[in-house]
Amino acid sequence: MPARRLLLIVALVGVVVGVLPSCSLLNKQVDVLLIGDSIMGQSGPFVEDLLRKQPALSDVDVQVEAVNGSGLLTPAIKDWQTAGPELAREYQPDITVILMVGNYSDTELWTGSDGLPVANDYSDVFYREWGIEATKLTEAIQATGSQVYWVLPPPFYSDEGRRRETLLRDTYVQLARDHPGVGLIDGRSSLGTGTGEFTWKLPSMDTGEEVAVRQGDSLHLTTDGGKLLARQMAQELSPALQQVRQSRATV
Repeated sequence: MPARRLLLIVALVGVVVGVLPSCSLLNKQVDVLLIGDSIMGQSGPFVEDLLRKQPALSDVDVQVEAVNGSGLLTPAIKDWQTAGPELAREYQPDITVILMVGNYSDTELWTGSDGLPVANDYSDVFYREWGIEATKLTEAIQATGSQVYWVLPPPFYSDEGRRRETLLRDTYVQLARDHPGVGLIDGRSSLGTGTGEFTWKLPSMDTGEEVAVRQGDSLHLTTDGGKLLARQMAQELSPALQQVRQSRATV
């Protein structure tokens, strides 16, 4: 082969290789994208294995993208309004699950829709702004073609914790009412008592013996707590994923 022709082929191969990573045909594809804060980081990694235990979902792929301390009003930590849709376009998930328990900063205050800073007091103003941002994120991810699920927070400790949990829960429930097709996964079902109250211990998913499901700060999860919340996510997602696969099979 003449040297000039060989060099031309090598150059063309280089161009193709350089273009391929940005080609939409080579975008990563997963069944489920899990995004959120540290609670998602402590539970999300168990979801794939739990889903794969079902024969119909033995090859399911789950991608976890979680950032500790992040929330909807903390773009300096993680700008989920930008990152969420970008991740959905990159991974093309059938379902995107969002878990955020209300992290907020003491120093970098969010500027509200009225142009005023939002105090770090978890007042009605905070939840109003949180709801606005949750709606924006939901609609942006839906626009990529992914179905959206929100995880209702697990029980919070103390009277103040219960107040915050209830307001956050109400925010997500209202969002789902306003947006048909948005699913909800109830964290109380997996990490609460029979009446949905906070508890430090629950039966282990692996052994059935009572184990700690919360760390000492009462918010973060132990490994056992993460598995219980992951099991709840897997149970809720399984029918939807199987329905997606059945629909594709009939096309």
